Amino acid sequence: MKFFDLDGPFQRFGSMAFDILVVNALWFILTFFSLGILSGPALTGSYASLYACVVSDEGYMLKQFFRRFKKRFFVSLLLGIINLLLLSLSLFNIYSILTGIFGSIWLLPVYTFMLIEVGFIFTFIFPLLAHTDFKFTKLLKTAFFLAHKHLPTSIITSVLNGALFVLVIFVLLGDFSLLLYLFIAGGIIFSINSYLISKLILNQYEFFKGAA
Repeated sequence: MKFFDLDGPFQRFGSMAFDILVVNALWFILTFFSLGILSGPALTGSYASLYACVVSDEGYMLKQFFRRFKKRFFVSLLLGIINLLLLSLSLFNIYSILTGIFGSIWLLPVYTFMLIEVGFIFTFIFPLLAHTDFKFTKLLKTAFFLAHKHLPTSIITSVLNGALFVLVIFVLLGDFSLLLYLFIAGGIIFSINSYLISKLILNQYEFFKGAA
């Protein structure tokens, strides 16, 4: 097999890179033009399509994206809004304490712990939404269980998500020079998270077998 053949490594890598960019473009457009409101459905569709096209090499990227986007729309919309509110509240409280605006310093560990827990749990929620039909309560319980059972993965993926969240904040504050970095970073981070969570962790469990 030659390197530049149609089924060679170069072609496969180029196809995968293109798929990642398209998925990230969909996430980017839906998230930013909705001011974050559609972040949950966009993340759900992204994880579903990235697993199908990049991780398991099944193709049908756009079909997978919009199928899960529509099927889990209302649950993922609600969870996406809850995620944004909890993250914003935690960060605001931490900032307020550190700058002395209000709040006692002893509350800092409480809000820091809250921020970490939200990061861990919601890191697993959206891949679960992408691959299962769990209801709201079961999603939360399963995400909580997996996030704490697989702490190393929770830490790695949460740090990556945190870096992406910081980029989003800077862009929203007007630093549009970071738009390109955000666009590229989103696809790479979602791909890494999809592999770590869906391929290496969720694939161990019976509920994931044959999941969409």
